[in-house]
Amino acid sequence: MCPLMRLVTVMLLVHASHARAPDRFTFVEVPDPLSGINPTYPLVPMIETAVGDTFLDPEFGTTQVRATATDGIHGRHEYARFDPFNCDKTMILLDPDELWSVYGTSVFPYNQPSNLVQAVHIEEIRWDPPDPNTLWSVSGFEIRTVNVVTGATAAIKDFSRDPTIGPLIPGSPVYRITMKDEGESSRDERFWAFFLQGNDQADCEPLFVFTWDRQTDTVLGVYPIPPNERALDWAGMSVLGNRVVIGGDGQAGDINGLTIATPSFTFSRDSGPIGHCDVGLDTEGREVVAGQNAGTDYVDMIICDATTPPLPVMRLFYSSDSPSGLQSGIHVSCNAEGYAMISTHIEPGLPERNWLDRSNVLVRLDPLRPRVFYLSKVHNTTQTYWEETHGTISSDGPVVVWADNWGQNVGRDQVALTTLMMPSDWREMTGGAGGAPQPPLMSGVGVGQSFPNPFSDCVVIPYRLAQPDRVERAVYDLLGHRLQTLVSRRLCAGSSHQALWDGRDERALNVASGLCLCHLRTA
Repeated sequence: MCPLMRLVTVMLLVHASHARAPDRFTFVEVPDPLSGINPTYPLVPMIETAVGDTFLDPEFGTTQVRATATDGIHGRHEYARFDPFNCDKTMILLDPDELWSVYGTSVFPYNQPSNLVQAVHIEEIRWDPPDPNTLWSVSGFEIRTVNVVTGATAAIKDFSRDPTIGPLIPGSPVYRITMKDEGESSRDERFWAFFLQGNDQADCEPLFVFTWDRQTDTVLGVYPIPPNERALDWAGMSVLGNRVVIGGDGQAGDINGLTIATPSFTFSRDSGPIGHCDVGLDTEGREVVAGQNAGTDYVDMIICDATTPPLPVMRLFYSSDSPSGLQSGIHVSCNAEGYAMISTHIEPGLPERNWLDRSNVLVRLDPLRPRVFYLSKVHNTTQTYWEETHGTISSDGPVVVWADNWGQNVGRDQVALTTLMMPSDWREMTGGAGGAPQPPLMSGVGVGQSFPNPFSDCVVIPYRLAQPDRVERAVYDLLGHRLQTLVSRRLCAGSSHQALWDGRDERALNVASGLCLCHLRTA
């Protein structure tokens, strides 16, 4: 073996029930995302698939799986902004109700009793990025963590004892800190933004907004919110922690519409009437907000640390006099660096009129050339909040999930999760590596947690490269016989590579149940 050759092996457990994945896949690009007129792909009616079965989108060829059993709202995730998977995708957070449930992802459906890892009663819950067992939450005036394996909890910060925030509490009618369920800390959990929310005596309005640096245990700024600025939806930090982002209605004063400020509350810009949105990074690694601009009828990309006008990346065309007006509502997810996922939902009885109706799309947040790609059609009809699709892309990009009812029991909150597994080179296929520079890798080549494993229909095998290299990824049986070559080409450096295997050998025959070995070899 050449001294520079590296070989990494991962073991897979195959259940002998396979669906046919496409032999060749190409993203379908939206020709002109700034136009209201684009090629339409009407929803092809399909029989609702069984849980755990892999199926293909008949219009776009993407591979999808019904991942949870329908159980009221307890078969779905929380919200489009938040990645429901932990960092190695071995667990998923479901049940956006009083009691949250953490399930393992090794078998379908996820939400079966044997998969339950922990049930927790905590608020504003978020996964820790590097620790797969830790959840962050807010309770009263505290930030807390919980280990979902052991159940152990820890108080990270009690703001009632903070020298800056503590004195505000007894002197004001406030009862908790909150991001109002939609905000987030910086990606590394260092920088936080919270409202001090008023109690019943203050009509539950936010009375203060403040920022905190966990590393130095320092309150960076406090802004007393005057009465004319309290129509606010949420508060949170940008991805890298350089800006506070506050969502609100149009009103007089410093906080007017979506407001982006410095942590010390030098109000840098009013970004307009931005509705559903998410914070992320563009392809240059700059902090941005991508969201629906109700004033212009576009999805805009707003660079947080610049004064340039918002950049339209996709037209929604809600105009009532348009023959192709959009019938859908949308949500935005920017978890994958350099990208935003736009998901839609449609009410009962409304026909598809626009290229975006009943669709999920992927937006490449390139300020020089934003591009949009169709991901899937949506077999979903909504009449209540928890039926809304709320599509979200995982933090490293290989898995997309959304709530779906397949048009059944509409208005009764009977939903489950559909998952879409992205091709291994999805970034290259959509215009480049994208996102901010990846952190240095600890070794030249490595593999992540295969998803799911065991599997019956299709498995995603993530891996990383510290430098550009020629990669061969193949599956072998335990006797060393090659079953299938998954990847054989030169790839760029990065941690977002994945190989997709549908459980067939090179003759397109299903592999028998049992253990297989997946080798990754670099030259």
